[in-house]
Amino acid sequence: MKPNGKMFNRNLTSQFKRIYHKRSLFLAILLFIFASTAPLVIAKVSQATQIVQTQSNTQQLVNQATQLYRSGQFQEAAAVWEKAVSAFSTQKDNLNQAMALSNLSLTYQQLGQWEKAIKASQDSLLVLQIQPQSQDKQKIFAQALDIQGYLQRDIGQSTQSLESWQEAAKIYSQIKEPAKLAQNKINQTQVMQDLGLFPRACKTLLEVLNPEMGVSNCQEFNQLSSEELTEKIQKVTSKSSSETTMIALRSLGELLRFIGQPEQSQIVLASSLNLADKLNSPQEQAATYLSIGNTIKTLAENERVRRRRENYYQEAVNAYIQSAKLTTSSTTRQKAQLNQLSLLLKQAKSDPEKYKEAKAFWLSQNLQDVQFSPSRTGIYEQINYSQSLAELIQLEKFQQKQDSQLPSFNQIDQILEQAATQAKKLGDKPAQAYAIGNRGALYEQRGSQEDLSQAENFTRQALSIVSSLESPHISYQYFWQLGRIHKEQGNLQDAIAASTKAYDALQSLRSDLVAVNPEVQFSFRSSVEPVYRQLVELELEYAQSLKKAGKEDERQKRLTQARDVLESLQLAELNNFFREACVEANRTQIDQIDTKAAVIYPIVLSNKQQSEMESLEVILSLPNPSPSNKAQSKKAQSDRILRLYSTEIPKQELEETVEQIQAFLKNPDTKLEESLPLYQKVYDWLVRPIQQDLENSNVETLVFVLDEKLRNIPMSVLHDGEKYLLQKYAIALAPGLQLINPKPLADINIKAITAGISEAHQGFKELAEVESELEQITELGIATKPLLNEKFTIKEIQNQILNSDVSIVHLATHAQFSSIADDTFILFWDKRLNVKQLGNLLRNNALISRSPIELLVLSACETAIGDQRAALGLAGVAVRSGARSTMASLWSVEDKSTAKLMGELYSQLKKAKQSKISKAQALKEAQLTLLSEKQYSNPHFWAPFVVVGNWQ
Repeated sequence: MKPNGKMFNRNLTSQFKRIYHKRSLFLAILLFIFASTAPLVIAKVSQATQIVQTQSNTQQLVNQATQLYRSGQFQEAAAVWEKAVSAFSTQKDNLNQAMALSNLSLTYQQLGQWEKAIKASQDSLLVLQIQPQSQDKQKIFAQALDIQGYLQRDIGQSTQSLESWQEAAKIYSQIKEPAKLAQNKINQTQVMQDLGLFPRACKTLLEVLNPEMGVSNCQEFNQLSSEELTEKIQKVTSKSSSETTMIALRSLGELLRFIGQPEQSQIVLASSLNLADKLNSPQEQAATYLSIGNTIKTLAENERVRRRRENYYQEAVNAYIQSAKLTTSSTTRQKAQLNQLSLLLKQAKSDPEKYKEAKAFWLSQNLQDVQFSPSRTGIYEQINYSQSLAELIQLEKFQQKQDSQLPSFNQIDQILEQAATQAKKLGDKPAQAYAIGNRGALYEQRGSQEDLSQAENFTRQALSIVSSLESPHISYQYFWQLGRIHKEQGNLQDAIAASTKAYDALQSLRSDLVAVNPEVQFSFRSSVEPVYRQLVELELEYAQSLKKAGKEDERQKRLTQARDVLESLQLAELNNFFREACVEANRTQIDQIDTKAAVIYPIVLSNKQQSEMESLEVILSLPNPSPSNKAQSKKAQSDRILRLYSTEIPKQELEETVEQIQAFLKNPDTKLEESLPLYQKVYDWLVRPIQQDLENSNVETLVFVLDEKLRNIPMSVLHDGEKYLLQKYAIALAPGLQLINPKPLADINIKAITAGISEAHQGFKELAEVESELEQITELGIATKPLLNEKFTIKEIQNQILNSDVSIVHLATHAQFSSIADDTFILFWDKRLNVKQLGNLLRNNALISRSPIELLVLSACETAIGDQRAALGLAGVAVRSGARSTMASLWSVEDKSTAKLMGELYSQLKKAKQSKISKAQALKEAQLTLLSEKQYSNPHFWAPFVVVGNWQ
């Protein structure tokens, strides 16, 4: 019967009551951390005991085996450990026999000889079970359990592994070995992550790091600024600069990356590296550089701004180079080199020179001869390596070259086949599914009809394997892959069915896109967002075919489905922006309530037939003027009618045009004859195709749910050749209609808190007109006395909201929108609040205030320079603040025009109850006031202001 820690622990007291006389033992501290090869239970001779010749011989065996193990000569080490086991058995030195058996098990683990490793581990525990209780026996027993836990994790027995380590932890606690207990807990966190127990893993690591950090769970890290997190880590490292603290920080940094907090991960890992430098430990430095490279690689994959992405890539490459240079472990060196290869290949997709560098690197490092352990970790390394090789030969194909030095398709397929076989042998179904699913991706890449048939076969096998598991994080990938395969095979409806299953799996995951094992990481940009876009593309293609067939009812259903997927994409983007599932959808569709609003959903899709073109697809949602009957009018699809329009645009032209418009709008000296043609061009792409439908429907408001390429410009500047769009319609932006809490402005009591900073402060320049802006609002009688400059503090805003029944919060201060949550901020006098902290400030108080915040106004904002997705930060503020609506500027205007516009805006809001005006209409009237004045007619002055959220 296989011994286990639980059985031994229950019988510990009853079985062993006599004290075992201390003998010569080969004991050492176990540093069992996964960043490097697992250490042995090694010898340390008691000086108080006389050593006879036989003991000296066995000590020599232990020393020899240890040296062979550390030099990577595992086969030779195993033979010597076998001799040591036999020698200790002959001497009836049972404790050292158990020690040698555990080390033999560890050595067999390195060789992937799992049956022998299991037997040696079991024999060690059997020997220990019949020994009398003693301090030495407990030390060896705990370490033997540690080694068993490592073995169980390697062969995919994660639950059993955790149990073994927990039993070892109890013993370390009993015998008062705090250092070993801390090391054991760090190991536990590794397998907790394998099991998806991320909060528990974080809590355990924080216990190791001691209460000095003052953080109870990993989600709290998400609320901290970079400065606050750095300060908390410094409290920990000032108390302890030990190796255990260094490794615990590295493990925490890795965990933060796994749960989607790479920015926080980078800060924590930098502190770990600092400790490794102080300890002058090259291997630990190398392991930490490897983790840093992985985190920076994640930052690069999340980054949309190409310049910043390339900088991240180079930083990651440098970290991998340092890791490979410093390490004394061949395993760490191989990991660093393979990660560097993967990174170079990612860069090569947009930079042909990087392909040459990747190819040269692969050849120069002899990576064609890499060897992998048949362990669970080794299986995932093989899968990742095969992906790199597939990219290498695919890029070679694009270069229209053939090189016999590169791996063949069959060689890559054999690597994956071997990985699948090893995973099956270990009984690791997720790893087996990944290996087989990647074989499907490999055949999909080659692309012939025969290959696609084989790709479908492998993909279905992968899905069959995971069907018995609760693993939507795996199944979504292979339903997505199956959808792509069906699309290439020309089976449109099958492609939609498979892609819908992928979409449904993602919806069930929400933002929890960390795999049950951290070996497989997700990039929102490359692994999540494309699933939504693929389904939209397929639904729209099918809708077009239904139009030709005259099946209008079915076509409306397909367009509705495509619209719903677009809305879900908006929600997913925001959750990814915040790195948590913090955005809850309100299932009420506000476009069912406002019958005077048209909703416009543009999405840019690639054109597979013409690679130099892309398609701007526009779904238009209009009020249905004549539902067919009363029963039907209650249904959502009958209250609105959907139209679809497509415009082909040369690739990159949309992006370049948007960038030019941004530059023109931010410059007050731009001549209209220069910029107007661009405003008209985007109008022709986006609005002219739907113009007739808009005129026929008599709508008054246009609500845009914009795709990312269009978010950084205000729709109000689009021009039909005679008028700006603003002169024809009120305009609003929505980050998805399901996010809005619908309530008309006429039902609101207009009362405001105003605050701002006019002086130069914290490195930001003065905003000279802020005082005048706030005074205008106060003079209208709808605002309390402004909180200006040093009075504009977090505490004062909290007090004002708590103690007054306000519906509007108006902040005239520096603010920035960015595609990164930590870089989206609003400046208070005493502190710069990022978007999450602002949300905590406003949302929490809104819950206990009599009136929730109806409108948040930010009048001096701007988008981050060079960030083409910066407007995502505006959507983040709009959603996270808890306000029903947000009005903000996309760039800061240094002129009296802002004060004038705000004065007119609040005049309109004040009379909303009588005029029944909406927020979007109030903003429109204020903007038209500026447009009508010659000195402010340039869009630079009136166009930056947008309303986001509930426009009513």
